This record gives sequence, structure tokens and C-alpha cells, in this order.
Amino acid sequence: MRSKVSGIVLIGGLFLLLLFLHDGCKKQPRCGCGKDVIQTLVDLDVIVQYDTSASTILFYPVYTTGATYYFCNPGQWIDSLKKLNTKDYLLLTGKAYYDCNYIMQSSNYPYLPPVYQTEVTGLREDNYGK
Repeated sequence: MRSKVSGIVLIGGLFLLLLFLHDGCKKQPRCGCGKDVIQTLVDLDVIVQYDTSASTILFYPVYTTGATYYFCNPGQWIDSLKKLNTKDYLLLTGKAYYDCNYIMQSSNYPYLPPVYQTEVTGLREDNYGK
């Protein structure tokens, strides 16, 4: 009886090992600020928009198709942002993460433009050519 149980355990262990070696278990993407970094943005040309209460700041990369990025830390950047000319392109640096609402909705609507949360580390005017 003991050899039968150890044989079952051995087969189960081999099955799990094969599963991991085959890469059958894919890691699910985690969402929200401070989770899995999807993109590292360095001096990306963006158009920034914010509301007057400074609770939401979002931006759109100039040379991409429809992605929306929200600031993870809008309160930290609103004063600096108000001093910049937001009618021109700004250069943004930071780390982008999946937005949790986007991940939940994209399984039902696969053609939604991507939405990200971004931990902004730098924001400045683009003075190229001025």
C-alpha cells in the first residue's frame, strides 16, 4: 500500500514539474500602481489634461493610438503641472501599470483602447526647436 501511495505522489510531482517546465501556468497580469511594470516611459511626448480639483490627471502619448494613462500620484504633480504650458506637448517619465478596470472590461470587450496607471517621476516642457 505504501509503494502505491508513493507512486501516486511521484506521478503527481512529475506532472507539476512538467506543467512548470512546459509553461502551462501563465502568470496573470497584476494591476494598479506599484504592481507589475508594463512600460517604462522616458521623455515621452504627451498631451496632459486635468480637472480643477486636481483629483484626476491623465495624459495621451502623442504618437500612439488611443491609449489613456492616468497619474497614480496626481496630488504630487498638480502644482508643477499648473506652472507648465499644458497647451504644448510635455515630456513625461515614469512607470506604467495596467488599470484594474481596463483588465476586467477587456476580457468582455477585446477592442477597448488600453488604459494604464502611471507612477510619474518626471514632467517638463518640451523645448525642442524653440
